[in-house]
Amino acid sequence: MSEPSSKNFDCVLSMRQIRDGLSAEIADMSYDELAEWLRAHQYSDPFLQRLSEQAHQQANSATAGSPHR
Repeated sequence: MSEPSSKNFDCVLSMRQIRDGLSAEIADMSYDELAEWLRAHQYSDPFLQRLSEQAHQQANSATAGSPHR
């Protein structure tokens, strides 16, 4: 086996820091505040952005009493 190389970036540590920051940001939000926070988020991935917009449209049509397709 080869010698382990020194890491310039720790992916696991980075993920934990991001997750902890998000958890602290949303910890005291009500369900409605959290839903609005998620709706307002702009995703850098076009697929995720479209998915978010479609979910928002579905939620709006469900609350308006429109049938789902």
